[in-house]
Amino acid sequence: MRLTVPVVVVLGVLVVVLIRGQRLRGGPAAVAVTFGFELAHGQAAPVITEMCRLVAQLIDRLRL
Repeated sequence: MRLTVPVVVVLGVLVVVLIRGQRLRGGPAAVAVTFGFELAHGQAAPVITEMCRLVAQLIDRLRL
């Protein structure tokens, strides 16, 4: 059985963990989230999407 989790969920959980662990403050977290949204809607979005897909395929092929 394969479990798929959207990258947004994983990154969101990571940001929450970093904020709660006081490794990432609210201001920098807001900047990171805003930057992510801008990247997703900019001209670089197709390239970033393809890169994320290739990295996911690479991780899927790894046998740990």
